[in-house]
Amino acid sequence: MTTDPALPADAIVGDRFHMRQKITPFQNVYRVFADANGEPGALVAYAKQKRLTLRESFTLFSDERATQPILAIQADRAIDISSAMMVSDPATGTLIGTLHKRGGRSLFRSTWEIDQPGTPIVTVQERNLVIAILRRVWGFIPQANNVPVPWVFHFDGTSSTGDPVLSHTRRWGIRDRYVLEIASPLLDRRLAIAMAVCLDAMQHR
Repeated sequence: MTTDPALPADAIVGDRFHMRQKITPFQNVYRVFADANGEPGALVAYAKQKRLTLRESFTLFSDERATQPILAIQADRAIDISSAMMVSDPATGTLIGTLHKRGGRSLFRSTWEIDQPGTPIVTVQERNLVIAILRRVWGFIPQANNVPVPWVFHFDGTSSTGDPVLSHTRRWGIRDRYVLEIASPLLDRRLAIAMAVCLDAMQHR
């Protein structure tokens, strides 16, 4: 368990975050940290996601004791190739934004869209087409799903106006470690963190 101090919910600011995932038999555990000179610093978000559920629903908290909810993520239907994740403020119920998985466009390269009210749509797509195709081929190999994918894969987000918005980079290593960098001041940091979690949690569905 990390000993880093938690930040209050309204302190999620900055342009760079680190996310770490821990897999357990029944759930995935996510920890998101603020950047501290290129390394994980204070904890800003913590979540547990139950595995093998038909309709995703989980809450991000500001601390590992799960006492202060800061973000709610709810699938709009049973999980399918074109389901959407509704991201809201758990205290007020206000919709922060929606994350759409684009089924047709994801056949060769996983593609999502971030819809934040009042801002241009952001398309988030796998950076490397070759790696994307290799990942899909790997999935057809018998028993391969029980073996970690041997390639790292990354995502880039671009607004409908063509401006770079975010990058989601997976670090080399046995454990899943990611760096989330945000280039747009318009993107709600909570929504960006929700996108980072979903890119891992939903990637094998």
